[in-house]
Amino acid sequence: MYFNVYNDGGAILHGYLIPDGFSAKPSIVVRSAGEEVYRAECDVFLENTYQHRHHETGIVGFILNEKKIPGLKEMKDLEISDANTGFTFYRRFQEHLHIEKRVFRLETQFAPHSELDQSLRSNFQFYACNVEHFGSESVRQTLEIVNQKSTYVSGRVLIKNVQQYFTDDTLTITSVRDPFYELAIRLTTISHYKTKPFSFISERDKIFYEPAISHFHGMNITDEADVRARFKSAPKDVLGLFESPFTHQLVASSPTDDVSRDSVASALDMLSQFSIFNSNEKDAQLATDIGETLGVDPDQIRFNPTQSLFEEVAAIFRNVPTIEHILEKDLILYHFIREAEKRTRSKRNPAHVRRR
Repeated sequence: MYFNVYNDGGAILHGYLIPDGFSAKPSIVVRSAGEEVYRAECDVFLENTYQHRHHETGIVGFILNEKKIPGLKEMKDLEISDANTGFTFYRRFQEHLHIEKRVFRLETQFAPHSELDQSLRSNFQFYACNVEHFGSESVRQTLEIVNQKSTYVSGRVLIKNVQQYFTDDTLTITSVRDPFYELAIRLTTISHYKTKPFSFISERDKIFYEPAISHFHGMNITDEADVRARFKSAPKDVLGLFESPFTHQLVASSPTDDVSRDSVASALDMLSQFSIFNSNEKDAQLATDIGETLGVDPDQIRFNPTQSLFEEVAAIFRNVPTIEHILEKDLILYHFIREAEKRTRSKRNPAHVRRR
């Protein structure tokens, strides 16, 4: 999907919406004050779109004016959405409301911190979360928007595939957590997926993890004997689906790429480039750091820290040698992160090192 409003003159707007379906007819919905004020199919032919075979007919453009929408110029809170998906791809910038920054948050948790993203939505002109559900071109489009100066994008994507679209002033945010804890989230989700298909799992993930969904279905995640038996009987390709997900996300270009021990250094280097980084998620420090950087009241930012249920499962996983082997690179990565933090705290307060 491609989209843009390349001219907003107040009383007239020009834009386009190219849908994922080659033959699909794009339609837009315009809202103001939360109410629908206009709905129509795109009716402007774009030669370039047609010539490059991005769309069957090339009729993907639209023009909005006072004739179609009386009072258009005065609609400060105007929004334009894809009528078919509901995705809002344009909002008018409101100086008193929107933060004039480009923000990208790399999601690393399998069950996303959507509560964090949603609490920041109203602060940005353009907003897109869970972009791992989008196609690669749509993800690129969200990061390459040039006519909206306030953007917030988040998703569990491979960072190497998107970092080229960051500008010098893009604020990047990410966080990680104990690798055993993260695997507890993933296995709890996977083992229950057949009876409870979680909406945060994308279609690609559903296909990618299908062998694991079948193998671990019905596993008692809190029974160490059952956990050991399931991992012992798991085929190599199933175990490989859970191999060091943090390191993989930071250095790989494809979901099927192998990562070696040498990749840990590259992963550490990648993490060092983030504007905001948090390594344990046991409290609201990440929300505080984001709030202070963006000038937003941290109390406005919702963040769910680690949960006791998954910590209990993580404790079980620590006793299973197969799991330790699967997470080897992530455990090394996490060790170096924590050691670096200890050294930093020691330099700040040599008389007392506060353990987190």
